[in-house]
Amino acid sequence: MDISVIIPVYNTEKYLSSCIDSIIGQSNVSLEIILVNDGSTDSSPTICDTYANKYENIKVFHIQNSGPAAARNKGMTVAQGEYVTFTDSDDKMEPLMLYKMISAGKKHNADIICCNYKEVDEQGHITDREYSNQTYNLNHEEALVHFYSKDKIYSQCWTKLFKRQLLIDYHIENDSTLRFDEDIIYNIRAFRYAKTTVIIDEPLYEYTLRGNSLAHGEYYIKHTDQYINDSIKRVQITQESVKEETEIVKEWSNVHILLYHNQLLGRVASLTKYHSDKRIKGILKYIRQNRKTLNKYYKRCGFSRTGMILISYLPSRLYMMYRKSKTSKLILCCMT
Repeated sequence: MDISVIIPVYNTEKYLSSCIDSIIGQSNVSLEIILVNDGSTDSSPTICDTYANKYENIKVFHIQNSGPAAARNKGMTVAQGEYVTFTDSDDKMEPLMLYKMISAGKKHNADIICCNYKEVDEQGHITDREYSNQTYNLNHEEALVHFYSKDKIYSQCWTKLFKRQLLIDYHIENDSTLRFDEDIIYNIRAFRYAKTTVIIDEPLYEYTLRGNSLAHGEYYIKHTDQYINDSIKRVQITQESVKEETEIVKEWSNVHILLYHNQLLGRVASLTKYHSDKRIKGILKYIRQNRKTLNKYYKRCGFSRTGMILISYLPSRLYMMYRKSKTSKLILCCMT
């Protein structure tokens, strides 16, 4: 069997059938679909059972609500495909997605196969992303540079096929203790051991944008402490995974860390109580200790030149007040 498609399902009755149909309709591949109902309270469990009763290559498991990481891990325990992919139950695949990816992967004996994607909101509006329609065959170092520099390799698991034996050999699992950064941490662990990676730079996956930016921001605010802790764990895992890598990989992994540290500071800046938090101070210290890299790549890290200078030399509390003022202006602009 070519591919196991693992789908954690939680209260997505509006989208679930379209998701499953898009996978059933994949051309020229042998696959199984593993639906893991994660304690849904809508009609999703019934939809899962209906498909499993109709198609021999669809399996369904019902578990208590434990989060998508636990659901993915459950799916992995029964997966039989040469490759594994994790799909969100409110998204869809283009008809030739898996065929194109598995064909290129087998040609190059790839450990990981990546694709591009498009974003579609609930009104059907499509956000075009840049893509080259090219295929790239990368060795271990090249793939890590692409990954950490966000060059045609994205952080989500659903843009990838992973060789199942790679995941088994290196005990790569989804971390159920995480609320944030689950996918990126999973990818960091997988790319650490991948010898060959192939990129199909075409928008083969359709990601559904649900909700609004305000609700998304409120989610981060509600879970700020875990967000900070998960981000710190992500940095630790990144640093551990590149210890034996080349200098160019270490450099780009550092750019990767600086970028996400910058994003974290932007998200917590409006919460004054975190300005003196020792974890935030530690992040600011890390950025300043890596001033040389920041000066070279400040735009890639999301800083303006002014912001780069201010974070390098302002005292921590003053810099966070500056970030708070920027955040307040951004919110005001969005409301007007």
